Amino acid sequence: MRPSIFLSLCAALSVNGASLGRYARVIRAEVAANSTYDFVIAGGGIAGLTVADRLTEDPNIKVLVIEYGPFDVGEDSVLVPGLFPAFQYLFPNTFTTPQANLNNRTFYTVMGGSVGGGSAINAMFFHRGAISDYANWDVMGASGWDWNGLLPYFKKSENFTSPDPAWAAAKNISWNQSLKGVSGPVHASYSKFDWASSKNFWEAAVSTGIRPSSDPNGGDLTGIYWLLRALDPDKQSRSYSKINHYDRVINSRPNYHILSDHAVGKVLFQGKNAIGVEYVNKTTGAKTPVYATKEVIIAAGGIHSPQILQLSGVGPKALLEGLGINVVLDLPGVGQNLQDQLSTEIDYTCMFSANIEPNAATLNANTTYDAEQNALYHSSHQGAYTLIRGTGNNYISLPLTNVSTASKYASILAQVSSANPASFLPANTHPTVLAGYKKQRKLILEQYKSLKSTIGSISWNTGLATTLYTLKPLSRGTVNIASTDPLANPLIDYRSLSDPVDLETTLLLLLKARSLFSQPSMTILGPTEITPGANITDLDALRAVLKNSMIGPSNAHQCCTLAMAERELGGVVDSDLRVYGLKGLSVVDISRFTMQLGTAPSATVYAAAEKAADIIKARWGISSL
Repeated sequence: MRPSIFLSLCAALSVNGASLGRYARVIRAEVAANSTYDFVIAGGGIAGLTVADRLTEDPNIKVLVIEYGPFDVGEDSVLVPGLFPAFQYLFPNTFTTPQANLNNRTFYTVMGGSVGGGSAINAMFFHRGAISDYANWDVMGASGWDWNGLLPYFKKSENFTSPDPAWAAAKNISWNQSLKGVSGPVHASYSKFDWASSKNFWEAAVSTGIRPSSDPNGGDLTGIYWLLRALDPDKQSRSYSKINHYDRVINSRPNYHILSDHAVGKVLFQGKNAIGVEYVNKTTGAKTPVYATKEVIIAAGGIHSPQILQLSGVGPKALLEGLGINVVLDLPGVGQNLQDQLSTEIDYTCMFSANIEPNAATLNANTTYDAEQNALYHSSHQGAYTLIRGTGNNYISLPLTNVSTASKYASILAQVSSANPASFLPANTHPTVLAGYKKQRKLILEQYKSLKSTIGSISWNTGLATTLYTLKPLSRGTVNIASTDPLANPLIDYRSLSDPVDLETTLLLLLKARSLFSQPSMTILGPTEITPGANITDLDALRAVLKNSMIGPSNAHQCCTLAMAERELGGVVDSDLRVYGLKGLSVVDISRFTMQLGTAPSATVYAAAEKAADIIKARWGISSL
């Protein structure tokens, strides 16, 4: 049954806490105080659904998940990689403030807007961060969240299927089986299809001194490797959290409910104790309270989780008082420390004179070929539609030393070391947030020096574009509400390139990509760079083009706005996920990341949510299957 239909039925029935099958429960405002939910979770993405699944393993524990977006109805655009992306399930109408260092451009902020969150609309990359990424979390105050603390949960979450040995040998796919999980809910596998010119890119990487990675999910991402995907190996379809942590269990979990198409407006408090939430009907604006006898769990993502806390009176005091919000707790780090990964596309549109056909661009350029591949997928789960549309299989992740000359490397390290961190943050930044930023910069500096920490990546889809990702930017942004309306967007300011070192590392990635495309295995394909333009070689001119028209502030990996860190370092939650200074309120999603990873975050969000569920269970003595 479609969610819009059953929500309408719920409204028509208007029963006091009545159960509608196993899928939802309606709470009327006048009886909300009698709700029997143990936990209310704000947000039905990867983290929210994972935690809900694990908590409801105990049949005596009742959980309600409230999700802003709808349920999908199993459309091909969600499930079939070759029909990516599912535009209808992107979070609507969210834009940044003008980015001062990006020519005052504004940008659409890509986020998942359905049950399943980002896992329903992302490119399905399923990679873990570097050992040093998680070590830095631990140093910042996220005790127990280092590599060793997370590895059991990476394995618990994963159902890894190894590729055919002959295919793996032919495509340079390698992995360490001892690090894999084989019985978790999230399928992880490799596409069974490849574009012929992938081989050219691989050879170019090796010829420039980039080594093949033995297993990028083993704690060292550096090198070139095949992408692992959240891909069902039998159906060759998307494996995402709605399937993994809701559909998989819901027929046996009458204690697990999801209310879709509603926004969580704020957390309700008695003193410093969180006792429930107020949710909002997006159509009528009607507000209804629902109560949690144990905890309210925040899992609405890197942008909306801090918005909910600020609307609830938890956040920077001056911000809240300026909007007339009663201050429950002055917690300066809420909505600060916004991090993402810069995204820059080099354009070769229509200018590969001798590329091997077919390639990633052929699906869009040749309707006959596209129809053939669509039919092949639906008849036998084979062909180009098993690969996310617009992507390739080969991926390069690089340490700073592999993208810079010795002199430029030394110059960047000196620039980071000598800079005044306060000059890169807003003028009114709280001293604790500044202290945390200073410590983060020291940790990132050590990663810049490391051969096993990635600062950027290069991806060629075999078609008309190469994408550069600046993975360890030093700039920090903010998410701050500008209204007390829970349906209004917060102000999203990435403050991209506020530290000019981020422009330098992006420029180095561009120059590295040019080096790759100048190798014989790539020149044979006849590439001609259109943007920024092969004729532009002056470094200052390249910097100007990058800033003014090429760099984007986000790779849709917004994180770290409710950081798990020491409170004295601008932290919002402790290592047991509890919001400082409050009771009954925890945070389990990507917003509680301390620092950005050097990869896509979804595998870590799954693992971290598994760990979060165990922590919460232990806190309340809840049993597991």
